[in-house]
Amino acid sequence: MTTQPPPAGSQANQFATWIRNYIHYDNLASNYSKQATGARKLRDKFEAEIINNLRQNKMENAVIQVTGATLSITEERCPPALTFPRLETYLRKYYLGKGNGMDETDNILRFIKHQKQLDTTNIARLKKTPLPTAVPPPPPLGGTPNNQYLK
Repeated sequence: MTTQPPPAGSQANQFATWIRNYIHYDNLASNYSKQATGARKLRDKFEAEIINNLRQNKMENAVIQVTGATLSITEERCPPALTFPRLETYLRKYYLGKGNGMDETDNILRFIKHQKQLDTTNIARLKKTPLPTAVPPPPPLGGTPNNQYLK
């Protein structure tokens, strides 16, 4: 049993629906992202205020009980991101510590960068570019209406 292709108008309607849905969910994701960023900034501000207050009052070990949780100050280790410049610095320190005068840092970094290029995948994405806003027309050549500023 074969199926008939949908009428041309139906395909156009489906495509238009996809476009509307894409725009709707793109805007929704953008708004949620902005809200989440704003909420994180405010949360971090309040967190800093609470920690500063507890430290000023010499209460670093306090445990604050709230509904469904407790709050206490903890120290977290935040290692720096492993970037190419940092990796180069670490490798140079490593080879300097070996003391045999042989430094393979440049070859290793070249190899890693080449492998990274081989592993790169291209993904098709839609790019939404806002249209330029309408520019108001220039004022008439004779100046302002009735030359009100020339009096």
